[in-house]
Amino acid sequence: MSSFVGYVKGDLFQLTKEPTLKPLLLAHACNCMGVWGGGIAFAFKQRFTSAYKIYHKFCTDFRSDPSSLLGKSLLIPVSPRDSGFVKGAGEKLLIVCLFTSVMGEESAHEIATNTKNALLDLKKQLADPTLVYDKTARSIVEGYESKTEELTVNMPKINAGIFGVPWELTENALKSSGLPCRVFVL
Repeated sequence: MSSFVGYVKGDLFQLTKEPTLKPLLLAHACNCMGVWGGGIAFAFKQRFTSAYKIYHKFCTDFRSDPSSLLGKSLLIPVSPRDSGFVKGAGEKLLIVCLFTSVMGEESAHEIATNTKNALLDLKKQLADPTLVYDKTARSIVEGYESKTEELTVNMPKINAGIFGVPWELTENALKSSGLPCRVFVL
C-alpha cells in the first residue's frame, strides 16, 4: 500500500450519495467510552444510528479498561434503516472508528501516536478480513477482490476539533500509516 494524504474541499458525507463497487471507508477519531456526542462523531450518529449502536456496544465490552482500545480501529457497516443510507453506496459503506483518546485527556502527541496505531490496525484488518470484528463489515471487506486498486480512507481533519490536536501531528500520523488518506475540508 502506498501512503499519501490528499485534500478535497467539500463535505465528507457527499461520498455516501455516489454508487460504488468497492468498500467506501469513512473514518473519524473516536473516544473509547462509547459516546458520539459532538463534532463529526455526532454527525455520524445522526446519519447512521445503527453504526452508533454497534460502536456503543463494542465500547461497553471494554468498560473495565477503555484505554485498551487506544490505537485500535473498528469497521462498522450501516443499515438500510439509517437516515443516511443511500442505495448503491450504503451496501459498501464502512464507518471506521479510530480509537485515539479515552475521553480527550491525552496529550496531542499521545493522540497522534494512537491515530497512527489505529490506522496500522485498520491496515491489518483490510489485509486480513478475519480480524474484522463485525461479520457484515467483514463480508464487505472480503467481497472486495481487487488487490490492484487500493482502498482510500476518507475523513475530515480528525483530532483537530474536540481533541484539539495540531493538524500537523495528525497529518504525520496519516503519512506514516502506509494507507492512502483523503481529507475533506469545508
